[in-house]
Amino acid sequence: MMQKKPFPNIIASEQGFVLIVALLFLVILSLVGISAINTSVTEIQIAGNDKLRRQAFSQADGGTEAGSRLLEENISCPTGFTGLTPLHIGNAEILTANFWTIETEPAASYPSDAQRQVHIPNNDAAPHTNLNFFGNSSLSTGNAIQMLAGYEGTGYSAATGGGQMVTNIDSQHIGENNSVNSIRAMWRHIIGHEGTCLY
Repeated sequence: MMQKKPFPNIIASEQGFVLIVALLFLVILSLVGISAINTSVTEIQIAGNDKLRRQAFSQADGGTEAGSRLLEENISCPTGFTGLTPLHIGNAEILTANFWTIETEPAASYPSDAQRQVHIPNNDAAPHTNLNFFGNSSLSTGNAIQMLAGYEGTGYSAATGGGQMVTNIDSQHIGENNSVNSIRAMWRHIIGHEGTCLY
């Protein structure tokens, strides 16, 4: 009678193989998870920085709007704002009484906490906006001197007369986490259309 050969025990000869494969998969999945977390953290930081940049831009842009209104009110007063220096109008601190008359561009870096004419609000510890103004006067388009041809009878005059003041309004907003954004707007005022001096 023939003796049967024992069937080889494959499972017994590969003991621990499943454990090694499982640990290998666990390591790979852990690395993928750590990489995904690092990517998520980086993207959250990028989104946060972009949010701060956009906020600083919006605040600086709003500073030019506030500056144009303060400029018009300052022009309405022949000698600029009067009263104590600094003068407080709402939450704005006016550091220069007649900033509408300034024609020279500042030599130092501007606007900044060291070089500013208006400060909104008047607290350097919190997010704030610094404003600087400078510009000049010129004849406006269509004034009588430029349209002399109509007077001489050699053409048609569209003279409206007058001059204009073109002022640069530089706005810098210093926001949260030292985010900074600066904007320059040009404001044109037609001379002769001043309102009532309020301050």
